Amino acid sequence: MVCMAGFKQPEGDYDMNKYVLGAMAAVALAAPATVGATTFPIGSANFFITSGTPFTPSITASFFNGFETSTSFDDSFTFTIPQNGVGSGSISTSFSSNSENKLTISNLFVNGVSYALTTTASGQSATVGNIPIVFGALNTIRVVGSTNGSGVYSGTATFAALPVPEPSVWAMMIIGFGAVGMAFRRRSTRVAFS
Repeated sequence: MVCMAGFKQPEGDYDMNKYVLGAMAAVALAAPATVGATTFPIGSANFFITSGTPFTPSITASFFNGFETSTSFDDSFTFTIPQNGVGSGSISTSFSSNSENKLTISNLFVNGVSYALTTTASGQSATVGNIPIVFGALNTIRVVGSTNGSGVYSGTATFAALPVPEPSVWAMMIIGFGAVGMAFRRRSTRVAFS
């Protein structure tokens, strides 16, 4: 056999290379497939609004992902909202303790903050709340885990806008600021030199 550099490789080494490559291929086929990081923006098939619109005071959305074979996953669900408020949500998996098919979430992050999941014999779940949502900022729900066989996780996300003050409240605040400003302006300080 002739190598790339033009040198002749001994026959024994060629046979060894075949066995090593064959073993590597067998290990690759036996190992669970790894899915790369996947991003689902709001409005995709896996992340959609179920009630409200981005401009209503209350919004509810559903998100999920499912797998047919053993794999690992790193899914991100992204959204922006054109108003300030707070978010909350929940996520869950379910499995039978005697089933070989299990989906396990190893990490849950919302806007970079990690949240713990509760694991029972029948699945996993987490509920989070009071997450600040800022006007126009990109928000991310990130779910990391793996499956042993097929599996599905699903969750809901809700948003509640912060209340906007009524015009009469704005007027009272402006009058109050004006009164404080006038009080400071009327107070004069005399400086005397001796």
